[in-house]
Amino acid sequence: MKKYCEITIEKAVGLTGKCLCCSIMEIISSLNDYNQKHGTNCFIQTEYKLYTTKGCTNCNLSKSLINSQKLRIKIIEAEEKDVDYLIQNNIGIFPVLEIKAGEKVEFIDGKNVGDFIATNLEMFK
Repeated sequence: MKKYCEITIEKAVGLTGKCLCCSIMEIISSLNDYNQKHGTNCFIQTEYKLYTTKGCTNCNLSKSLINSQKLRIKIIEAEEKDVDYLIQNNIGIFPVLEIKAGEKVEFIDGKNVGDFIATNLEMFK
């Protein structure tokens, strides 16, 4: 049985030869390849948040998927401070999936969120 080890994104970059300019998903994919090659089971400390608004059809579809699959994604009904934060990051379409690993933050927004979650279900379990 493989032992699990939770590592920082910086450590994952060091193990995989990637750099912090790569996307979080690229680094996770490279870490999965590293795990297979070396017989390890390391994973990156990653937080997932879904920002939603009331009356947003795509938000409701994404929330339903998250709840039905019991995924590790925190659902947040966006308040003014959240909207300001997202605008500062050039995001203006809901829903918004925030992916955070260490200090590195990435966003997926709009109808791309549901497709991204559905395509990567195992990652969120």
